Amino acid sequence: MKSLRIARQLLWANRWLWLVLVLYPWGMAAILLIGNIHPAPEDIAAIFMQQSTYGLALVAFAGGALLGNEQRSRRIVLVLSRAVSRRQYLAALWLAAFLPLLLYVLDLALTAPLLGAPADVLSQTLGALLLLSLTLASLAVLASLALPGVIAGILSLGMVSLPLLFPPGWQIAQTRLLQILLSGPITENARLVFGSGLLEGLALSAAIFEGAVRIFKRRDLRLKSE
Repeated sequence: MKSLRIARQLLWANRWLWLVLVLYPWGMAAILLIGNIHPAPEDIAAIFMQQSTYGLALVAFAGGALLGNEQRSRRIVLVLSRAVSRRQYLAALWLAAFLPLLLYVLDLALTAPLLGAPADVLSQTLGALLLLSLTLASLAVLASLALPGVIAGILSLGMVSLPLLFPPGWQIAQTRLLQILLSGPITENARLVFGSGLLEGLALSAAIFEGAVRIFKRRDLRLKSE
């Protein structure tokens, strides 16, 4: 509960930025509908998948920047002095990175049918985005312990994309999820891919987050004057 309260405060402090980001799908839908633009169905699917990949960037750069912002403002000292453990604090950063994505996914789920996005593209793309973001949020928090926000976000995006480089015999469920997000839905073994992707995402996210907690517990806070 402490982590959730801290995450809520972090999100409220940046509410206008989150509002603009999560309303982006509605703006794109308005341009296409009110502007009387009639893209082909395959173009609608491509636009939707492109918007979904922006969700990964939202998680990566939010998760990468939060710790640095808290150090710069020195709010981190005030929070940790209130019987909040470092694990709870990092959990709050994880939640503050992941929760805006839920609103973003909801916006995409509501606007995509208005544009005529195919149902299989809609369900599989959003499912892949959510599952990949579990791991990405932990990667971004981990990277933010040592790197500035933008660099931490870029690095975490690169790390979550590494399964795309695996040879066919070494591919994991996250490889297929990335392929869905970038190339479109699959028809074979979709339930198996998403089921194993959920288990894999939870396990990877938990392991990476635990590593971040252990590092954070052993380091001094770096307070930035600027």
